[in-house]
Amino acid sequence: MVSIYEAYYIENGNRELININNITVADYVDRYKGNLYCTMPNCSAKLSYVSRENHSDHFRTWRESPHVETCLYFFEKIKTREGRRIAGETTGIVSDERIKKSLLEAFELEMMSEEQRKLMREKEREKRKRRVRNRIRGSGEATPAQRIISNPKDIDENTQSGGFRLYKKGADALSEKDIGETRTVTGKLKRIKIEGSKNVLIEIEKNTKKVEIMFEEAFFAANNRYTGMFHFIERYLNDYGELLFSATGEVRKNKRNERYEVVVFNSVGFLIHGRNLESIATEYSMEDNG
Repeated sequence: MVSIYEAYYIENGNRELININNITVADYVDRYKGNLYCTMPNCSAKLSYVSRENHSDHFRTWRESPHVETCLYFFEKIKTREGRRIAGETTGIVSDERIKKSLLEAFELEMMSEEQRKLMREKEREKRKRRVRNRIRGSGEATPAQRIISNPKDIDENTQSGGFRLYKKGADALSEKDIGETRTVTGKLKRIKIEGSKNVLIEIEKNTKKVEIMFEEAFFAANNRYTGMFHFIERYLNDYGELLFSATGEVRKNKRNERYEVVVFNSVGFLIHGRNLESIATEYSMEDNG
């Protein structure tokens, strides 16, 4: 299937050519969704915008909106019984080491130049090609969907561990399908709101989309050593200004302001510009006592 990198944005009789390099997730959600079309002559197939971590952004043919046969992007859907079926859902947890690795990878990804991103995407594309070539097809084996949980109240002795993929997303890329899932989310640190010793809200932003990172009573109950420590993040932000914040937790949506929230439960579940809170607090304490 040929990749698509240009689309027409058509609305109210106006038509505008959109290049894949000139669109963001926020643009698509706020303006373009449902109004993108194929650019080939006599073809009116609808397109959607696809942006996935470590993959090249591209436009994809809208489901049930086929291209005309004379179109460069025409393809015929072939019904097949090959591949794997999804059967049910299995829930599990990931290790602290996996969370820390995910957070560092998310930070490093945000710090990359565009050239480095392109090189990484090319490497990932080659890996996917090799996986496709090596895939054993037609087994018909049923495999359950996987869901990572992080809320302690949902974890018991029967909860599985290991073998679960922890997805990383920019703050602007969260969607309804992420609600209830555990994700690693990254954005620019904007503000910190401390309400008592056991309720902290951190606001991050990417491409004008704001996400609230929540540290609630359940977090402090399990990680009491962090009580009274979050003011160091505010000090760090005031000293350095431009900081990235990454957090791993359960995604929710605030009904009051319609913003997505990430609720952190794990002690290793967040980084401030690639650093953990304890290292920042230690540095400031030594400075103050010096």
